[in-house]
Amino acid sequence: MRRKIPKTDYSKIAKFYDRVRSDAAPTLVSRIVKYGKINQNTAILDIGCGTGRFTMSMSTAGNLLCALEPSIEMLRQAVEKDKSRSVQWIRGDGQHLPFRDSLFDCIYMTAVIHHIERKRMALREFHRVLKTRGICVMMTFSHGAVKKHILNDFPGVTKIDLKRIPSVSWLKEIMTMTGFKNVHHHVVQLDEGYVSADEYLERVRNKYISTLTLLTEEEFRSGLRIFEDRARKKYGSRIRKISRFVFVVGKKQLHTDN
Repeated sequence: MRRKIPKTDYSKIAKFYDRVRSDAAPTLVSRIVKYGKINQNTAILDIGCGTGRFTMSMSTAGNLLCALEPSIEMLRQAVEKDKSRSVQWIRGDGQHLPFRDSLFDCIYMTAVIHHIERKRMALREFHRVLKTRGICVMMTFSHGAVKKHILNDFPGVTKIDLKRIPSVSWLKEIMTMTGFKNVHHHVVQLDEGYVSADEYLERVRNKYISTLTLLTEEEFRSGLRIFEDRARKKYGSRIRKISRFVFVVGKKQLHTDN
């Protein structure tokens, strides 16, 4: 019998989320702006905004910015950051968007699609609330990148992520079936330089990615010992942090559009 992967409980993660996560990288923010064709007249929706790491970087980009997040604990932290009250923070589910039809010019998500259980339903909702010629930008990870990630040496992590993260080809196919046109993707590599092994291992001990929270405590402690040993032998005192992202992009178009 296949083991069912539990959903990430962000009510437990919220208290230490920002402490173990780096700020939104300007390179990734600029790509969202570029692929989403965002300007000062753009109405934007950030789905699964978490504590607002990307949202706050986008807060001056358009004329309307809404941010949706199901975890009230994460949302509280996001609201705390918004001193200028420039964002409309809303508690909600990406599968049931609380917005009228054809409201937004751009919808974006950053490493969120794998948390959504009913992905087809969510994509239909994204399509519904986008204006004609509106753009959906989803930042995710390819299965190839998952297999090359540093945490591939942590027992159980890669298996979980390959199961819960949809392949890029599947996402593109489902977006097309939902009605999006000109669906394509871009691969972006982010070189964060070297980080000390001690610093990175401390982030792992604090479960800096949600996958680690899906292991049982016994699995995590056992895997951590193995990972620390492997990381020390492979990287020594410092680790080169290179991340690979995929941006899947689709447009809502009229049938008469090219």
